[in-house]
Amino acid sequence: MVAAVLFITLAVLIILNIPIAVALGLSSAVTLLYAGFPLSSVPSILQATVQKFSLLTIPLFVLAGAIMDKGGISKRLINLANSLIGPVYGGLGYVSVIAAMFFAAISGSGTATVAAMGSILIPAMTKQGYDAGFSSALSAISGSLGTVIPPSITFIIYGMITGESIGDLFLAGIIPGCIFAAILCITVFIQAKKYGWKSNEKRASKKDILKCFVDALWGFISPIIVLGGIYAGIFTPTEAASVAVVYSFIISTFVYKELNFEKVRAALFSTAKTTGIILLIIMNAGVFSWVLTQQGIAAQLTELAIGLTSNKYIMLIVINIVFLAAGCVMDNTSAMYILVPIIMPIAQALGINMVHLGVVIVLNLSIGQVTPPVGPNLYVAADIGKVKFEEICHKIVPLLIMSILALFVVTYIPAFSTFFIK
Repeated sequence: MVAAVLFITLAVLIILNIPIAVALGLSSAVTLLYAGFPLSSVPSILQATVQKFSLLTIPLFVLAGAIMDKGGISKRLINLANSLIGPVYGGLGYVSVIAAMFFAAISGSGTATVAAMGSILIPAMTKQGYDAGFSSALSAISGSLGTVIPPSITFIIYGMITGESIGDLFLAGIIPGCIFAAILCITVFIQAKKYGWKSNEKRASKKDILKCFVDALWGFISPIIVLGGIYAGIFTPTEAASVAVVYSFIISTFVYKELNFEKVRAALFSTAKTTGIILLIIMNAGVFSWVLTQQGIAAQLTELAIGLTSNKYIMLIVINIVFLAAGCVMDNTSAMYILVPIIMPIAQALGINMVHLGVVIVLNLSIGQVTPPVGPNLYVAADIGKVKFEEICHKIVPLLIMSILALFVVTYIPAFSTFFIK
């Protein structure tokens, strides 16, 4: 009965269009009152949820990405990718995917990647004759690579919930992220051949390519320092995020000389806004997770799920369906805190590798960033491309179908996720 009160209250609040962060807290409070627990315990749970050193990683990586965007690194990465690909069918589409991969390895955020890359590439693609709706849709789903390619904020949150090594999760995301990107490039090729989307520019000379490479070199070094330092055991993910901020500030200010006081202020404001939203969700979701565990709801759901099937491959299908559906109606952080405490014991009981499970869940949620009605990346890209939301939803369909194919491959070939893990 307690479980029914919790989930029915949450569903009603979401239907009433109450913000998900508030809905999580209110439904938890109602359930605690129903179970006879004093609400005086809630503040201590809220504090314990966010009083974790590893949470500093989130605002620091967001800030590093914001500084690099404002400091001109994103446009240099785009110039390099464009010079390498040249005037082929779908050239700028490939640039959109590849540049998003580069920037994702800096920012760790899908929405930030869309904003940084899309503001440059969507107008450029439209100018060269690409369909505006498809250009916006491609930028939106390319930004989702920021959720999969390390350092990923979503992986950090998963690691905090499950206790898995964040370094291992980062390593596990490399190959699946590349598979995701490759699938998107194949889709771009098919669409470009069908509609004749091709750049009119001449192929860049070796001299021009070298010039673009040297200009963008400082941008490449950042993820090498950050990820290399983590994997080599030189510093923790939180310390790596701090290094990324300092590095991005030095390069943007003293090398590229594009960072001024106004841009720093804009980066800080953007970071504070993003961090505030994430922490509010984490605090309330932490109370929700505590209620699930304390009231034995997670254990009951585990027994129910295993009673239905003990086949882990069928369970993986169920997990995919659940998280794809969750991605349609809630943000990544909320989905993690609500569902992972329920899914984790089920997966452990069936012998599913928890790192592999993390990759599957994160890939599901990355697709969720471009599925309506929530789909935050869609709204950002539609605004940049000046297209109607209905149009971008229509154009995203072939990209979504191919992304789900990539999800299927990663789900049933665990070696792609565990290849780099000892």
